[in-house]
Amino acid sequence: MRKYLVTSLIVVLLMVPITGASFNISKDEASRNMQCNVLNEDFTHKVFVEFAATTTCPYCGKASSQLFNIYDTGNLDFCYISLVYHDEAHFRVTQRILDLDVTAVPDVFFDGKYKHITSGQNDEQPYIDAITQSGTRNIADIDIDVDVSWQGGGNLKTDVTVVNNEPEEFNGILRIYIVERVSRWKDQRGNPFNFTALDIPLDRSLTLVKNQPRSLGDTYTFTNNWFGSIWGFGDITKENTLVIAAVFESGTDHAVQVAIGEPSYYLKNYQRSNILMQILENLLDHYPLLKQIIKIG
Repeated sequence: MRKYLVTSLIVVLLMVPITGASFNISKDEASRNMQCNVLNEDFTHKVFVEFAATTTCPYCGKASSQLFNIYDTGNLDFCYISLVYHDEAHFRVTQRILDLDVTAVPDVFFDGKYKHITSGQNDEQPYIDAITQSGTRNIADIDIDVDVSWQGGGNLKTDVTVVNNEPEEFNGILRIYIVERVSRWKDQRGNPFNFTALDIPLDRSLTLVKNQPRSLGDTYTFTNNWFGSIWGFGDITKENTLVIAAVFESGTDHAVQVAIGEPSYYLKNYQRSNILMQILENLLDHYPLLKQIIKIG
């Protein structure tokens, strides 16, 4: 009878949601695919901005502030990253700067190579105009979803799902950017850059079949495991990290869709077992009779 009671207790523990326990685990265990910014009814898509800069550039700090101010107002539907070139920059970030044909900084690219503005600007209006022009152009109807799991130790697992809603085949490029909200690198004025790309671990071509007739092949999921500790970024934090995925057209390198994923905790089996054992130990401490039952049984 006592053994049955103990077995029943363990079964009940396995059924108890572990989110109810206090072990510093995020309440939101699902990765949130957040909006880049507010939805603008005139925009056909979210605009993706890539800002090329260096830590020694005298004008990049002002451009960085201007872009962040536009973003912070929430008036335009866009997101941006900073591609900062310096001695510690990851070679894949440097390669993206070269692919964009950057010859002077600051250089700001809107939807890939659709439009760019080089050199410092007196005010924010040129950037606002470029975002608006990019956001209202006709693009392919592509959906993208990002799910990011925080593995600990600066390691991330990212799943990107891309769907073609067009009646014809779409040929493009998928890029994944690992991003720090507030960068470890600072501009010449001593202010940290915002949304800085640490790495671009996935940069690959993709072919999406047409959506009619609807088939199993029209949805594509790509998985990337990024080990920040290997690349010297084992000190990143979950709260300061984002993953941005963007789809570009082949040939033109114009961005057609972008999405942001915030990391969520990923509980491995052994972690779950440890938590359950802690719950059991706490119960035994509060109910000495259970200890006696287990010992006698």
